[in-house]
Amino acid sequence: MAKNKKVEISLEEKLKKALVPVEEQPYKIPNNWVWTRLGEVINIYRGLSYTKNDEVENGYLVLRGNNLTDNGLAFLENIYVDEKVAKKGIEIRKDDVVLVSSTGSSKVIGRACVVEKDYEKTTIGAFLLLCRPKEIIVKKWIHYIFKTLRYRLYISEQAKGTNIKNIKNEYLENFSIPLSPLNEQKRIVEKLDFLFDKTKKAKEIIEEIKIDIENRKISILDRAFKGTLTSKWRNENKTSDTKELLKSINDEKIKKWEEECLQAEKDGNKKPKKPIIREVEDMIVPVDEQPYKLPDSWVWVRLGDIIDNIKYGYTASSQENGEVKLLRITDIQNDEVNWNTVPYCKISEEEFEAYQLKVRDILIARTGGTIGKTFLIREIPKDLKSVYASYLIKFYPNKNISEIYLKNYFSTDLYWKLLKIKSRGTGQPNVNSPSLQALLVPLPPLEEQQEIVRILDEVLENENKVKELLELEERIDVLEKSILNKAFKGELGTQNSSDEPAIELLKEIL
Repeated sequence: MAKNKKVEISLEEKLKKALVPVEEQPYKIPNNWVWTRLGEVINIYRGLSYTKNDEVENGYLVLRGNNLTDNGLAFLENIYVDEKVAKKGIEIRKDDVVLVSSTGSSKVIGRACVVEKDYEKTTIGAFLLLCRPKEIIVKKWIHYIFKTLRYRLYISEQAKGTNIKNIKNEYLENFSIPLSPLNEQKRIVEKLDFLFDKTKKAKEIIEEIKIDIENRKISILDRAFKGTLTSKWRNENKTSDTKELLKSINDEKIKKWEEECLQAEKDGNKKPKKPIIREVEDMIVPVDEQPYKLPDSWVWVRLGDIIDNIKYGYTASSQENGEVKLLRITDIQNDEVNWNTVPYCKISEEEFEAYQLKVRDILIARTGGTIGKTFLIREIPKDLKSVYASYLIKFYPNKNISEIYLKNYFSTDLYWKLLKIKSRGTGQPNVNSPSLQALLVPLPPLEEQQEIVRILDEVLENENKVKELLELEERIDVLEKSILNKAFKGELGTQNSSDEPAIELLKEIL
């Protein structure tokens, strides 16, 4: 029996297969352009599968998901495999496009990075794909396709799976693209390079300013919580004794407990547990445990001794409609909450009372990538009811402590260093109630807390330009998307009617 032979199809049949039917074309393009599929202008290669036993100290470098960043390829925590194993994969070349093909490697599925120079002995891992532009195409023209919003939206829609989403080869092969004449590709790339060089420089300047602002903010906060920011004020003003402040904190805890007991008795409920009250001297952190020396009128204390009602959040699924909002850490952006976008949750009246958010509450993310992120409830819209999600932990400062002073402390380097120590563990890092309550806090008299808040509000007002810079970055991103959109619609003013039609280029590719 004769072996099956590969059937060679005619150019007309190839063209029919390669061209996108009119009814499937996303938008109108110039007359000398054509709609085709990405798979016609690139070759696709899947990444290499390997095991721990294949890893060596020196060999072929394997790119993985964490090597792909918004700023291009990054070579951190590199892994190398034996040459025999690497040869089963594909070596990267200059002008290749490497992209994340699975959420098993990175949550930014579809993220694409251009290989901007030749690398020796470098391949890609199993959760990546390599797209190699065909020789006849302008390589950078292909690169810009992977930057378009249309590509990102398409990949987000196509990548499917229950837990781990994957990009299959056919997703990329079937992506419709407008193909312009070869000379037009060159002119488009030249103009895009010019425009994107401008936006890149603008972003670099913004980043430098952001870093400078952040460094100054860190320095100011460091001086504030070491007492040097208010040293002159302290010499000119008489303050109360900090030990008296600690005594007042204890008195307030007892008073609050007694009020709760009376209310419980009135409602016929069980009396609340009596708070742990420690002697003032025991509330002061021993000298050998103090991170640094404070002014004489200050003391080091533990967070748990100056806060009340520390409690984990409510476990519930979010829903579109309801009466009670469920605040999540993702709802807190740039230290603000857009309550309109916060989802609702189903919760009983009794549970709502237990988890209700109130002004002066401080929330801290206790697990995940945002661990340690804090938010102070300064105000709640009228008639809005809200609770907080389970991966948050909530408390409110004793009435003798400035909540804004405490919130500012949660922005210091010291806080983050201490939190990192407390959150270490064998599994996923997390902060629980005991470890959070054990955090050290530098505590001045209440009058000085308020003065520090006043100075920081004044000094850091100019430092808060970061928000404006973030908005400017967003506008630049929108501008870049708009430029790319125009480029692939033929609206950059680069057309030349004398160009050979793109259909001829497609024939040559096929």
